[in-house]
Amino acid sequence: MARHPGPALVVAAVLWGAAGLVSRAAPLPGPVLAFWRCLVGAGIYQGVLAARGRRPSWHDLRVAALGGIGFGLSVAFLFVAYKTTTLLSANVIACLQPLVLGLVAHRYAGRLDSVAWGATGAAALGTVIVVVGSSAHTGTWSLRGDLLAVAATAANVLYILGTKRAASEIGPLRFQAAMLWVAAIVVLPVAVATGGAELVPGAGGVVGVLALIAVGGSGHLVFSAAQRHVSVAASSSILLFEVIAVSVGAAIVFDQSITAVQALGMLVVTGSIAVWIARTGGEAAAVEPEPAPFGA
Repeated sequence: MARHPGPALVVAAVLWGAAGLVSRAAPLPGPVLAFWRCLVGAGIYQGVLAARGRRPSWHDLRVAALGGIGFGLSVAFLFVAYKTTTLLSANVIACLQPLVLGLVAHRYAGRLDSVAWGATGAAALGTVIVVVGSSAHTGTWSLRGDLLAVAATAANVLYILGTKRAASEIGPLRFQAAMLWVAAIVVLPVAVATGGAELVPGAGGVVGVLALIAVGGSGHLVFSAAQRHVSVAASSSILLFEVIAVSVGAAIVFDQSITAVQALGMLVVTGSIAVWIARTGGEAAAVEPEPAPFGA
């Protein structure tokens, strides 16, 4: 993983794209699905840790708190967006975070060079092009869904920063377990307020939750392990490969066709990812300094 963080992040992006398809198909309201995904996932990972002799600790919860808050809010917003607007539109908006994280890295961990800014800007431009093409779909696109995806993007920035900070103190499995306990608490009030009679999932909902943990959860474990070896700007840019995975998956599963405009945007995104992957070999040996605490 340390020698090949770039390809590992591509694998995480593919798994997250597949998780988006699962969440859209699951017969549960978005916040309810997010809550059970967090709660059951936390229980499974904690069970694995317990089998290894590791008990829950307040230290792990404290270290994972920022990531858990960000993850809980991001999945609550994003799962609703998945069911409200086109799947591709929701995902590409959620993947616009590299520019934000580039600014955060610029403020807290030193300057990005011109090549890094160029690759990050090209990736963001490519996602915008794909969104423009996606909004041409009739019947399923919605401004409300896209705005929820924007909110998910802001929350996901906290998740990525939280993952990066926790990587120096606890391993991926401990982080995922602790982070998901925090996320479940964050999502619970929203799930209760919106779930109604569907708060307790039926058989189909249980299958959807378990499938989401198996696919998306695996992606998050891979991401947590790879994130410690690269900068936040690099990881967030490479994760834009999720755009490609989602577009192909949505075309196959939900018949959301890929337009020429979207194809152009995907080519731009792919090119920028290739630049970042080429740079991650050096980053794996010399990762940027950890971001300082906010307000420091």
